[in-house]
Amino acid sequence: MKVLAINGSPKGEFGNTEVILKPFLEGCTEAGAEIETVYLKNKEIKHCSGCFTCWTKTPGKCIHNDDMGELLNKISQADIMVYATPLYYYTVTGLMKDFMDRMLPLNNKEIIKVGDSYSHPNRSKRKVPVKTVLISNCGFPGKYNFSGLVETFKVMAKGNLAATILCGQGGILSSVNKDDMLKKMYTPFLSALRSAGKEVVSLGYIEAETQAEIDKDVIDPEIYVKNANVSWKE
Repeated sequence: MKVLAINGSPKGEFGNTEVILKPFLEGCTEAGAEIETVYLKNKEIKHCSGCFTCWTKTPGKCIHNDDMGELLNKISQADIMVYATPLYYYTVTGLMKDFMDRMLPLNNKEIIKVGDSYSHPNRSKRKVPVKTVLISNCGFPGKYNFSGLVETFKVMAKGNLAATILCGQGGILSSVNKDDMLKKMYTPFLSALRSAGKEVVSLGYIEAETQAEIDKDVIDPEIYVKNANVSWKE
C-alpha cells in the first residue's frame, strides 16, 4: 500500500503541521505501507489558469510545465492521500489550494450523477478508490474552526474521507520536543497519532478509542489562551 503525504505548510518540515504528520506516518510505516512525503514549499506549482486545456486539447495534461506533472503521477499511484495543512483563514494554505486546483487533469470533463450528487469522474480506471486523510492544526482551542475545511474534504473525497485529525491549540506543537514537561503531557496524543496511522492502513479508519485520545484537549483552553496572548505581547 502506498501512502502519499502532502505537507502544505509554508514552514515545511519545520512547522507545527509536521509534528502531527510525522508520528501518523510512522504508524503507517509500522503497518507495512510505503510512505512518501512531499513538501509543497519546495515545489514549483503555478496557479490554475482555468483554461480547461487539460480536458480539451491535451486530455490529462496541463499547459503549465512545472512540478505538478510529476506529482500527478505520484497521486495516480497512491492508495492513501494524506493532506496535511495548517488552517489559514478557515481553510487550506495557498500552497495546498494551488496543488488541489491543479489536480483537475486527473478528472474527465463529463458530469455524472452518483446517488444524489453530481461530479466529474476520475480519469483513472482503478476499481478501489483512493482513501483521503485530512490532518490540520490551528492556533485556536476547539474543533469548530475546522468545520469549513472538513466540509471541503468531505465533498472532495466523494465519500472516501477515511480520517480527520484536527488539532486545536496548535501554536504549542513546535515546543513539544523541546520542553520535557510538554513532551510528557503530549505523549498520549503522539502515541494516538502513531496508532491512527497503523489503523488507517490496516483497517481503513481510525478506531473510536484512538480518535477520542486525539480529540482531547491536552491543555485547558483558558490556560492555553492566556499563555498564547502573553507570548504575542513578548
